[in-house]
Amino acid sequence: MLAGADTGFAEAALYRSNASGVVYVLCLEALQVGAAALSLGLCYGWGEKVPRWVPRVGGKAIHRRLATTVGGAGALCLYVIVGAYTVRIVGVSTGAWDGWNPMTGMNPGQRAALIAAYTPAIAWPIALTAGLVGYWRRRAPE
Repeated sequence: MLAGADTGFAEAALYRSNASGVVYVLCLEALQVGAAALSLGLCYGWGEKVPRWVPRVGGKAIHRRLATTVGGAGALCLYVIVGAYTVRIVGVSTGAWDGWNPMTGMNPGQRAALIAAYTPAIAWPIALTAGLVGYWRRRAPE
């Protein structure tokens, strides 16, 4: 979208036309990629210790309560955001109520691409919860 590709999003030019819009989209993307990387850390061994290059705490184990508390707060936020957005978009798209719809002005192909891109997001909070439970169990004292 920022590169000028026609994604079908009617308000894409608004985000490309000023620096604050570009910064907003780039920060949002960086936040999503960072959150996804931290989610993977729950499943792999590298998520159990602070990297050695971090000053003062490098190499120390991450307490399981810290990881699951932060991850749980993130999962709760995801349930609220993804749930509310899904309900709203489905309601507006089906005509159940009026409101802003990101699919306004899109052709059927662009709508299909948007749906294909965002449908997996519905599974993110569920997958994060499963990762948190697995992390908690794996790191439990024996």
